[in-house]
Amino acid sequence: MNRILDLIYGYVEILVQGENPERFLNLCKNRNIYMEKIRYTDDDQLTAQIRATDFRRLGPIRRKTGVYIRIIQKQGMPFFFFRNRKRKAFFAGLLLAGVLIFVMTGRIWNIHIEGNVRNSTETILDFLKEQGVSHGMSKKKVDCSEIAASVRRKFSQVTWVSARIEGTRLLLEIREGISRKNIKEDTAACDLTADKAGVITEMVVRSGVPVKKPGDICKKGDLLVSGELHIMNDSQEIVRKEYVHADADIYISRKISYYQEFPMKYQAEESVGKVRKGVYLRFGCFYLGLYRTVEQNQWCMMEEYPLRVTENFVLPVWFGKTKMREYRKTEKLYTEKEAVREADRIFRIYEKKLLESGTKITENHIRTDITGQSCVTKGTLQIVQKVGKNRVILTENG
Repeated sequence: MNRILDLIYGYVEILVQGENPERFLNLCKNRNIYMEKIRYTDDDQLTAQIRATDFRRLGPIRRKTGVYIRIIQKQGMPFFFFRNRKRKAFFAGLLLAGVLIFVMTGRIWNIHIEGNVRNSTETILDFLKEQGVSHGMSKKKVDCSEIAASVRRKFSQVTWVSARIEGTRLLLEIREGISRKNIKEDTAACDLTADKAGVITEMVVRSGVPVKKPGDICKKGDLLVSGELHIMNDSQEIVRKEYVHADADIYISRKISYYQEFPMKYQAEESVGKVRKGVYLRFGCFYLGLYRTVEQNQWCMMEEYPLRVTENFVLPVWFGKTKMREYRKTEKLYTEKEAVREADRIFRIYEKKLLESGTKITENHIRTDITGQSCVTKGTLQIVQKVGKNRVILTENG
């Protein structure tokens, strides 16, 4: 803190020469003139650092002790402004920059949305833009409670929204749940039918009457759980019928086929020449760069970094770096090991998609063969997946 104050008020480094510099220091202390970084360079001289305002008070002490004082260095804002007093354009630029920063701090430069899954960030940003909420708008015009309410009204899956301003950022925290529309549909009376054929391995019924049981074979369209309930009397006669929304977790085991073929010949891109680097600045949709335009048979990789003054003060300017390099296309031929490795990579992608959809693979009967100019991977997979499709019940009351 003292260092910052020294720079603001200005300080000087002095050389004191005389027969008795200790007396000079004692008189300075008695008059509350503080010095720092005192160093003895010889028997009759020393160097010290003193504030510019205190330096003017050394006159009486200097005459009383008979020492000689010489200024070695001047530092701080007062001396800086004095040395540059003729540079009017420089100070005008500083003033303009200060005004510009002050104006920019009163606007929203970053809209951050988190917690959204069903609705993409771009969709929410487009809706906010329609409501007049966009990057660059004044913070005084931002009504956080109205923004939160409008987002809840527009997106039925959104159950809770919090909007607040931090610095130059508008932060939206969103929580999503089941939409009101889906809740209404889920309460309608319906049966649960099979949308795929297979052998039932597991069945957990929460609502309705099970028609099938684990171990049974079901075909596509078969009734699995009925939403029609029979109310019996003591004589086991049907008194009336009630209808519910059939709900259950049903898993079946079934066999699916897999086939993938690709040619042994392929085109590869080989890099030639050196990597050429460049930099650029982006202002919205406008680019100001020091890099060459991308030509045919060249690839370009770009990395962008938003410029920010503080954590929450994000400027509407992006700094980017580019890497460019020429390439040429050549025709190559897979070796047997490379072909098997490529076939396995393609199958792993397919397997990952199955797992992400909730499907389990219990058996794998896949093999890869190289036939002529092609690599063929084929076989069957035994999988376990969830089934069940709602079928609305048409009651007597409609």
